[in-house]
Amino acid sequence: MKENPAIYIPVLKSTVTLGNPVLHVRYLWHVNYNQHSCNWLIAKQGLVLPRNGAVFAHNALPTFEGMFPYFVDKHDYWFPNRRKDGARFDAYSFWRIDTQRCRFPWYADPGMQSDAEFLGLPAHHYLCTPNAIPPEALRLFGFNLDNYLFRNPRIIKREGSLHVRPVRSDFDTLVPNTEINNYIRKAA
Repeated sequence: MKENPAIYIPVLKSTVTLGNPVLHVRYLWHVNYNQHSCNWLIAKQGLVLPRNGAVFAHNALPTFEGMFPYFVDKHDYWFPNRRKDGARFDAYSFWRIDTQRCRFPWYADPGMQSDAEFLGLPAHHYLCTPNAIPPEALRLFGFNLDNYLFRNPRIIKREGSLHVRPVRSDFDTLVPNTEINNYIRKAA
């Protein structure tokens, strides 16, 4: 692994040397547009890198409002789900990255520094890594309007005991895509 790798940031139209790795939570979220064929391709290949590129993810972001690309899309008149209720978030696929299954260093996303400042969010919510993410470290989740609006805690039954998991962020309201996630588990 190279120390302080360089990656190409399209929004900056330049190659940038990354700083030091940053601390992050176990599960990061990579968000892209919800397209069936793209989701299956990611399930088969993982999150692959463009040439000189990186994989980008959200780290402990509390709301969807600061999520890229949503905060850009909500100002786009032509965005298909330009609605005021929560249904607009079903336009996205939410890929959860288990960082314990891919132990790569993650860096602050240099392309999001000014956006994070504009949104009033710490820059550590936006990360990148110059490593491809294998499918076995990924799980696909989708938006569920009822979960989002009512925010009921999850009750998890395991080994004869019940656990109540509160909703701490908008990402806790997402539901797993069993079809694609079962495919990933069987292929691993």
